[in-house]
Amino acid sequence: MNNLSFTLDVDASLERAPWLRSAVVENLQHQSEMNKLTGRVGELQPSADGEDGIDKQEDGFSWTQTPEEVEIRIECVPESTSRDVKVKFLPTRVEAKIKAMTVLSINFFAPVDPDGCTWTFEKNGQPTLVLSCEKMDGVSWPQMKK
Repeated sequence: MNNLSFTLDVDASLERAPWLRSAVVENLQHQSEMNKLTGRVGELQPSADGEDGIDKQEDGFSWTQTPEEVEIRIECVPESTSRDVKVKFLPTRVEAKIKAMTVLSINFFAPVDPDGCTWTFEKNGQPTLVLSCEKMDGVSWPQMKK
C-alpha cells in the first residue's frame, strides 16, 4: 500500500464529485480487508447516520435510512389534515407544504427516484407527515442533505 498526495476539489455536488457516492462502500470494503489482516474479523465502523433504526434529528424533521430508502418524518400542527399537504419530489430535492406553508425544503445528499417516492399522513397522536424516498444508487448516505 502506498500513500499518494493529490489535490482534490471537495465539492459536495455529486455531479462534480461522483467519488462521494462510492466512498462509503469503498471505505467499508477497505476496512473489512484490513480487519482480516489484523485479526479483527467482523468488526466494522459504526453505522451511518439514520441507519440504526433510531431517528436522526435535524432542524424541523427526523429521518432514518436503509441502503435503498430514506424516510423523513415531519411533525405537524394538531389541526392539520392530509388535504392540507402538498409534496413535490424531485431527483435531488424535496419540498413539502402544509396549509401553503413550507415545512421542508432540502437538497438530498444523493439523487432519489421521484417515481419511487411517496408520502403518508399519520394522525395517531401528533399528526406526522412521512416521506418515503427510494434512493437511486442503493448506498447509505453519510448525511441527509447537501
